[in-house]
Amino acid sequence: MKFFYAVLAGALLGASATLLHLLLFPLGLVLGLVAVVVGIWAIGRAWRLRKYKVLAAVAWLVIVVQGATLGVGGELLIQGDLAGSLLILLGTFALVLAIFLPI
Repeated sequence: MKFFYAVLAGALLGASATLLHLLLFPLGLVLGLVAVVVGIWAIGRAWRLRKYKVLAAVAWLVIVVQGATLGVGGELLIQGDLAGSLLILLGTFALVLAIFLPI
């Protein structure tokens, strides 16, 4: 059950970061990245294992990469502009930071 909750939390964090990163450009991006770090750290803190942090981070990456690829109709949720590139780059750094923060 913890496995499912970790994946669900990571997916929800990824979806929120994808949708927030363009909201008032620097503010939404910072809010999304802070939410990722705090959310994934809290998952590890709640269940005392790093593997749940990794599961949530993988779910986050799957959602964000899916948002950055073209859909059937050619739509993109994360564009290749400054905000989208920063979300992917800084989001990956935020994931690594959240995983290696002490439990």
